Amino acid sequence: MKFSVSDLPFGSFSKAFLKDLPMQYDIEIFYEFGTDHYWDYVLKDLKEKDGVSRRFSIHGPCVAVNLADPNDTAYLDVYDKTFAYAQKINAAFVVVHSNEAWRMGGEKLAVQELVYGRIEKLLKLAEKYGVTVALENVGLRTTGTLLFDYEEYLGLFKRFPQAAALLDTGHAHVNGWKLPDVLRDLNSKLVGVHIHDNDGTKDAHLPVGSGNIYWAEYFVALKKYAPQATQVCEYAAINQYGMVTESLAKLEEAVK
Repeated sequence: MKFSVSDLPFGSFSKAFLKDLPMQYDIEIFYEFGTDHYWDYVLKDLKEKDGVSRRFSIHGPCVAVNLADPNDTAYLDVYDKTFAYAQKINAAFVVVHSNEAWRMGGEKLAVQELVYGRIEKLLKLAEKYGVTVALENVGLRTTGTLLFDYEEYLGLFKRFPQAAALLDTGHAHVNGWKLPDVLRDLNSKLVGVHIHDNDGTKDAHLPVGSGNIYWAEYFVALKKYAPQATQVCEYAAINQYGMVTESLAKLEEAVK
């Protein structure tokens, strides 16, 4: 099983710590927060060492882009640059958020239709670049931003069979989704998982084992239904680099 590390907790100059990450682990980058020149500079020391190469995935724009906002008319241009860079580095996949905090004044069905149309355009654009789009489960019931509930999220892959899936364990837990069921239902559609923990009330991005997700049943289901899915440690609440490598060692032990 493949493991990866998100650069989420390593902002700005702290990305230098990723140079010490063992080469068996891949890396996911938030492309939105840098230029092509910046990422070329950062990734050149991370992609290969002692004849061993690692692969990168890209987290698509999620701060300056909101597919559920009709006033966001720049999303295609932003994603065009994202997909072009994904092609350049042969990214494993690009994570796409269906929405951020969607406008609560709008009718849900109307907003969903808007997002459907935009996802369709993104998938056509991604095909041009030969890039895999992974639709992530986003939105939280606790903040009123859950545009697609469980069945509606699964429905995205019936509507868009060419899309892959990206499960976020933290979002799913807050929304009351049973992780083994999600793994079973997504199955071969899953290319990756954003793996992190919380207490079920908010999206905390804690290291695995720091919240109340029942991980034992998760790993059993993962090995049974989706062993091909890259496990991306998307932590934010860490105070030292060693916490990531220690967590990775525990995760690898859990899937043996």
